[in-house]
Amino acid sequence: MAGFSMRKNQRFKELVPVMYRGDRIAGEGMLKDLSLSGGSIKGNEPVSVGMVLRLRVFIPGNREPLLIDRAVVKWVKDMEFGVELTLESQVAERITKLVAEKAKKQHGSQPRRS
Repeated sequence: MAGFSMRKNQRFKELVPVMYRGDRIAGEGMLKDLSLSGGSIKGNEPVSVGMVLRLRVFIPGNREPLLIDRAVVKWVKDMEFGVELTLESQVAERITKLVAEKAKKQHGSQPRRS
């Protein structure tokens, strides 16, 4: 199928608050489609492709934010941008657990067929 590609990682689809910091920039916004490889952010401060950011991701129900030390900006469209993540093992484990818990809740909430 031309133009179609499968995502290699499951995603946490909920919008979650995020703060981002880089060289002479600090902003905040909403992160969506968080996965082990990346996500997209709609922020309040402009960024450019190639910038390296640090992220603080605030997942509802979690006391401690996810701290991501390296998020490289891969694309920018207006005030929305995509990031590719380099994760420490503890952060990767937390994201994997979040995605699994969300998938389990969604699967469990669907009505059963007889």
